[in-house]
Amino acid sequence: MTDDVVMRQELQRVAAYRELCATVRRGGRHNAVFAALMLLLAFSVVQAGAVLSGYIFGALALAELLIGLWKWLAPSAEGVLLDGVVLLAFGGWNIVRTALVVQAGGQPQAFSVILGLFLIWGAVGRFRAYSQLRRLFAERPTRDQLAWFDGLVAEIRQSDPETDTTALDLPTPPRWKAKLLGNTAFLVATKGESAVVAGPWDIDLVQRGKRGRRGVPVEMMIYGQMTPRFDVDAATFENFQTWAAAARGEPTGPR
Repeated sequence: MTDDVVMRQELQRVAAYRELCATVRRGGRHNAVFAALMLLLAFSVVQAGAVLSGYIFGALALAELLIGLWKWLAPSAEGVLLDGVVLLAFGGWNIVRTALVVQAGGQPQAFSVILGLFLIWGAVGRFRAYSQLRRLFAERPTRDQLAWFDGLVAEIRQSDPETDTTALDLPTPPRWKAKLLGNTAFLVATKGESAVVAGPWDIDLVQRGKRGRRGVPVEMMIYGQMTPRFDVDAATFENFQTWAAAARGEPTGPR
């Protein structure tokens, strides 16, 4: 394999890992919201006189909050697994609590049963996700690779096509900035963790009209998908055209 292919694969691997971590972190925020709801339920249960259930719900809410913090600070498959365990415990106790009420001669609480079944179903989903995430997290980039990637992303976001002939500014939603590294185009979103790695035949800027004051009207083709029309500055368009002509002129030709 050529150096460009190796670099492309490495960028894709690290980008996929970062996106995976971002997904788990978003789940951590959901944990915090759910923990707050659990605390409200614990308070209402205690107010109703069910002190034991209130303590159990409160303990589970605290566990949920800690798991969410773990998923935010150190994303991992294990955090998702523990999330499933808490959901299973919370849902299971709702059903057990209802069964005890019925056994004591009380009226069954349909809401508790429905909530319990819903949470158990959510726990099963977490367990399934864990088996997939464990495989995805198995090949983690090294700290040096992540640091190199983060530094490259920061450099790309600060780059200016006017002064850097390897830089692109692509104001399409979401807004992308790019670096042309040899025969590889590396695009990063200006916000969030999204990144795209493309070869010279995977990306194109197709001019759609005459240049105007706002720049060059183009549509971007990326892996066969066309974006809506947008305007790029002249430097971005010229940088891309120069890079694409040189990269596509290699003996390897289109893939």
